[in-house]
Amino acid sequence: MKRLAVTAVALTLLGGLAFAQDPIRIGVNLELSGRMAVTGNDTLYGIQVALEQQPELLGRPVELSICDNASSVEGSVACANRFVDEGVVAVLGSYSTSHTIPAAEVLQPAGVVLVSTGSTNPATTQIGDYIFRIPYTDQFQGAVAAQYAFNDLGARNVAIFRQQDDDYSVGLSGFFQDAFEAMGGATTVLDYTSNAVDFSAQINNLRSFAPDMIYYTGFCAEAASLVPQLRQQGFGMEILGGDASDDSQCPEGGGAAFDGFTFTSFGEPEVLEGAAAERAAEFGEAFLQRYDAVNFTGFTLSGADGYKVVWQAVTDAGTTDSAAVRDALAALENFPGVSGDITYVGTDGTPANRIMGLYAYEVAADGSWEKATLRGISLD
Repeated sequence: MKRLAVTAVALTLLGGLAFAQDPIRIGVNLELSGRMAVTGNDTLYGIQVALEQQPELLGRPVELSICDNASSVEGSVACANRFVDEGVVAVLGSYSTSHTIPAAEVLQPAGVVLVSTGSTNPATTQIGDYIFRIPYTDQFQGAVAAQYAFNDLGARNVAIFRQQDDDYSVGLSGFFQDAFEAMGGATTVLDYTSNAVDFSAQINNLRSFAPDMIYYTGFCAEAASLVPQLRQQGFGMEILGGDASDDSQCPEGGGAAFDGFTFTSFGEPEVLEGAAAERAAEFGEAFLQRYDAVNFTGFTLSGADGYKVVWQAVTDAGTTDSAAVRDALAALENFPGVSGDITYVGTDGTPANRIMGLYAYEVAADGSWEKATLRGISLD
């Protein structure tokens, strides 16, 4: 009897130990296949390196539940529902606003924290108090781009290429248009839809407007066709893109036509300052040691910071309770992220004082390319 009692106690202790070691699961909802797969995977790599750096929470291992939304709304909603069923502590992603908002509409009423690594439409975080993001908003990005176009480039007539079936592109176009016209400029909008490859109709309509600059608010899956067609038809003026242009599909798919193509995106080590620049550079070195054949972008940093703010919030809360994690996120102030300091205090879930960079593709005759950092960029 004594031996049996000891065995029973031992089993109880072992069971408790096993329970204590159960992993804490974090959902990852990203575009890992389909037209946005390059940036989705760039983001995932950042998350995975951050996990390798901080693999435990509250004395338990962290496990990523990775779901490929296949660059679709339906896929993103399916991922969100899966995460609710799994009881994850939080969800990271997705990259696209059009995929983030539907997921947020599932996660908010379920009381699951979402930290978007790419959605920049202001409406995203207004869905509810469980919804956060790492990047700036398109209201900010559009105003910064308009100021740069008007003041730095001297543009007065800007043609905007807008993907009409995408929330990000429509929102960014509108914010740019409002800001640019308020400064005295003129704009025209040329619409297309996802997966377009023939832009002859839009380019024909463009001729009567006589633009001195083109603003592109879509994704590289379509830009890889559009930009070469613009150049072939004699439109040699500057083309400025938004942060969705920070994608190797642009120079690899469009080749020499992208030489000199400029775009705004996340601040990387070269445009961050002080300790933030050092943290970003250190993370970049760790990333390149792990993924030496993968492009390092601002979305890589954003993915890492999505993981890091959730890790910090769970640590601060001392529990995986959803409401407590939400409250701990909302209390973060000057968190030392690798994409810059992150503050959620007093915000709607959009971090205050984000830093952006201005970049350009440099494409050689043999097709090789580099992304050059021009400077940091912000509102005057």
